[in-house]
Amino acid sequence: MSRPITTVILAAMLGVCTLELPMPASAGSVTLMLTPHGESANLIQQGLRIYSAIEEQKHKKKKNRKNHAHVDQKGRDNAAALSQKGIDNNGVIVQRGHDHAATVAQDGEHNAFGLFQFGHDTNFDVVQAGRGQVGLVLQGGW
Repeated sequence: MSRPITTVILAAMLGVCTLELPMPASAGSVTLMLTPHGESANLIQQGLRIYSAIEEQKHKKKKNRKNHAHVDQKGRDNAAALSQKGIDNNGVIVQRGHDHAATVAQDGEHNAFGLFQFGHDTNFDVVQAGRGQVGLVLQGGW
């Protein structure tokens, strides 16, 4: 089985298992972090670029930017910071729910990172430095 298919199957299984588990009364969270290499990294990087390009078109931002950053928040009391230095970096933070905190910092070139937070009370900070770093994080809090 190829790596991208294995990754998708693993993510789907984790999602189904998470949905089937009874939610405890106390707060908790689950984090799935992917740091792919090779073809999988290329696919995630291209996906984040496409997402950023679509969002830029929707909001009519400048097309000739060296770095692409997008923050999308729906809910309340969410905090996000995205910092980029270098060229051709793509950063995406999406928050749904409340009381999320996220920081993505990229320094170098051709880096891509996507951070998606759902539910409430999740927190994640990441720094990518160098060339060609790719990552994807999915967080859910209850």
